Amino acid sequence: MLINFPYIKRDSPVHRLDPRAKLILLFAYGFSVAQTSNFWVIFTGFIISVFYYSQAHLKWRETRRVWLFIIALNVMLIGVNYILSGGAVVTGVDLSHPHVLFTMPFIGFKRQAPFLGPSPLVFSVESVTFMITQGLRNFSIAFLAVPIPYTTDPSHLGAAFKGMGLPDKFAYAVDLSFRFLPTVARDFNTTLDAQRARGFEIDKLRGGIFGKIARLAPMVVPVVIGSVVGAEDIISAMELRCFGVGKRTWFIELHARQIDRIIITLSLASFFIITLFNILGYIFPTGPLHILHTQGIPHFLAP
Repeated sequence: MLINFPYIKRDSPVHRLDPRAKLILLFAYGFSVAQTSNFWVIFTGFIISVFYYSQAHLKWRETRRVWLFIIALNVMLIGVNYILSGGAVVTGVDLSHPHVLFTMPFIGFKRQAPFLGPSPLVFSVESVTFMITQGLRNFSIAFLAVPIPYTTDPSHLGAAFKGMGLPDKFAYAVDLSFRFLPTVARDFNTTLDAQRARGFEIDKLRGGIFGKIARLAPMVVPVVIGSVVGAEDIISAMELRCFGVGKRTWFIELHARQIDRIIITLSLASFFIITLFNILGYIFPTGPLHILHTQGIPHFLAP
């Protein structure tokens, strides 16, 4: 509730991009890096995404909560995945003879009851490189995704999805979704100020987790009821305008510039090239076409 993505009106290279170029870049990059665990390919994409994010001119204080959430989620996912797999899940690498750095006593899964028991947690060059690759992949996608709501006028998102060939219902549903969270966050803050004015001290709640949830009822109930009422008003307005009966027109028309066409072309071309290399890599297990199926560890780390 306290993490939202408000649009920040600013003149930056990313702000001036067509929303369709931003969305296609994000989707093409996400589907591309999902096909490989090669460190150098992911690292190259990470550098490009960092440069792209820097052109949005977003400040830390404006995105701090979002990035703290992303960092915590990323660390948790990578850490839990490593612990559950015991460091033994590395795509495209033979772990029969790993370059072990050190081991830690830990608890692992067993094939027989009680299914848990002492097991060393192995840290090898291969497993650590894979963890770093996962982190770079997740953060690079975040660097492309975070600027979209912050640099795109919410009123342009529906027209952008419609311009990408999606149906009116889907485009308008996405448009409403991006508008919903900031609206709920605004209502939450308004309700919070009103309850504080009545003496409700939300920062001093005591008791267990269930006790705190019960005492948050003065906050949750008004926000939920207000959201339901607002949704019903939107539904009524759409029914009065016969939404969904026939083809709709959009008040906002997007016009792609030359830079937008270049980004869209490069994004789609890169996706098709990586997909082709991925398919051919299964056919030719050796050679340059197999690069996406190797980990790409520098030779001085794993001679």
